[in-house]
Amino acid sequence: MPNGKIGDHPITDILIHHRRVFTNEIDELIRAIVAAGGREKLDGLVDWFDPPASDELRRRLEGLRRALG
Repeated sequence: MPNGKIGDHPITDILIHHRRVFTNEIDELIRAIVAAGGREKLDGLVDWFDPPASDELRRRLEGLRRALG
């Protein structure tokens, strides 16, 4: 069960622990989505423990960021 420590969840690692998980660009997209109020939408976007390749992940995140305005 997650307890908030580094490595529990990739999104938590990026947002709370300020760790680089994917690429700098992808991590920044995740931060921008959360800042725009889309944290809950990230959960259903991909399986964060088995994410798609970087190009596909970036494409999905960019689409979500555009949708959030």
